[in-house]
Amino acid sequence: MKRIRALDGPTPGLVDYLECDGEQANWNGFRSHQAGAAYRELVTALQHVQHGLCGYCEIDIKEQDRQVEHVIPRSDRPHGLARALDATNIVACCKGGTWSTGDDVRWRTPVKRNRSCGEAKQDLAAPDFVDPRMLPALPSLTRVRFDGQVTANEAACANAAIDADRVNRTIDILGLNVERLRLAREKRWRALSDNWREHYNDPQVMMEAARLELSPGDNAHLPKFFTTSRSYFAPVAEESRQLQKISTGESVQPDI
Repeated sequence: MKRIRALDGPTPGLVDYLECDGEQANWNGFRSHQAGAAYRELVTALQHVQHGLCGYCEIDIKEQDRQVEHVIPRSDRPHGLARALDATNIVACCKGGTWSTGDDVRWRTPVKRNRSCGEAKQDLAAPDFVDPRMLPALPSLTRVRFDGQVTANEAACANAAIDADRVNRTIDILGLNVERLRLAREKRWRALSDNWREHYNDPQVMMEAARLELSPGDNAHLPKFFTTSRSYFAPVAEESRQLQKISTGESVQPDI
């Protein structure tokens, strides 16, 4: 889990729906507005500002494996229901392991024990839940170990005056350490190690490697499981100006 950007405001389709339905506006009505085009526009806009990653687990969002997640759930009356159509209360995330494909990173049995993100959080309104849009850009409050386990970075949490227990609780709520995701992050760590192990004690090489592995592609999307790569290259990655730009949202274009 990393810091993500929020939308600057409602998308045109959402604005149109609110103008059409006024006080009768509700989430289900919006989902069907413009034959679903307004909803697709919204999730695409969220996907763009999040640089192509799920706002929770950091898997790459695909058209068949994406949805809008309400940070404060609609079931939380009156807070969540009143903010069901509030652009500041939504993020884009994957379908949490419920999209059945041949890709065991996105779907693995037993499905119930491998659900994550919004599917794991469901209608839980936990007061200690940490909104990823509220995380500081630097340093990262989460880190990934070589075995793919994600946990709070206690030193970074203390520096940001955020209780590490809150971060760990959020990780648990979102199911970010289910076996499906843990194995995917472990595989990513091993791939990085295979590529860069022999250069690990060369700061200059590792700095350039971090820049390459953490930079967005031509579509401005970041590589999936970004925090795994960031953790592998720590501490040189935290010193990279490129990573600072990516983390703060200042720019997603590689330095020249």
